[in-house]
Amino acid sequence: MEYTLKNDFLEVKINSFGSELTSIKDLKTDEEYMWQKEPKFWAKSSPVLFPFVGAIKDNRYSYNGKTYEFSKKHGFARDYEHKLFSSGDNFVEFVFSSNEETKKLYPFEFNFYMKYILDGRKLRLEYRVENLGNEDMYFSLGAHPAFAAPLKDGMDFSDYYIEFEKNEEGIAKVLNGALIAAGKEENIFSGNIMKLSKDRFINDAIIFENTNSKTVYLKNTKDKRVLGFKYDGFRYIAFWNVPGAEYVCFEPWNGISDYDNCSGKLEEKTGIEKIGEGEKNKRENKKIKKSCGT
Repeated sequence: MEYTLKNDFLEVKINSFGSELTSIKDLKTDEEYMWQKEPKFWAKSSPVLFPFVGAIKDNRYSYNGKTYEFSKKHGFARDYEHKLFSSGDNFVEFVFSSNEETKKLYPFEFNFYMKYILDGRKLRLEYRVENLGNEDMYFSLGAHPAFAAPLKDGMDFSDYYIEFEKNEEGIAKVLNGALIAAGKEENIFSGNIMKLSKDRFINDAIIFENTNSKTVYLKNTKDKRVLGFKYDGFRYIAFWNVPGAEYVCFEPWNGISDYDNCSGKLEEKTGIEKIGEGEKNKRENKKIKKSCGT
């Protein structure tokens, strides 16, 4: 089911299947800021990544002496209908709960909440994970929104660049297939500008860890439009698209694909989060949309 948040500036649409953000429209210019799901490239717009981010080595992991088969990339929360938990004039919140199917793949009992809050020209997302079991719960969490680039005719993907709020070394992880290559890194850029091009993501996602910045901006060389994205509270930030597609994903993660030399034990997984019995974990990230002239 589709839910709509609207004020004088923006109209936002969220689908309860996977609590997926599908639209951020500027009501002044009628411009759509979200990728509109062209299946030949990518049939998603903003899937949530839970309870894992990325790939699991050999499609299996172990926990408490038991082996679990897990072939899905980025977990399973995006593949289920989520229930409406609460709503108001400027917010809507969904909950996804563990069930018999999920426990075959992932042994924990949980409630996972996603809340969208529209405030002026800002859209804020809040995530909550609640451990319903009687043992520690291990999980990862991430977002995967795809922003349209370009926004209008006469512009090209290569006109766009990502600006970090602070200078960065620009050292990224190296991939080994779907896994992270242990002991390897590559320099993508230095300073605070990462230029985009049609072959920028030819080797898949570009992943940075513990950046100095906690906000990045999608800008272009043709006009003054700016989309700001705040990811405070997340260890990793990744960027990705399918080469040739007109979008770029901004992906804040707490968690990452397995390293190619990992043990396969869940509690030793790099970037894994842990909450105790009856505890809650909260994260938020903000998508800040600004339109400054043409």
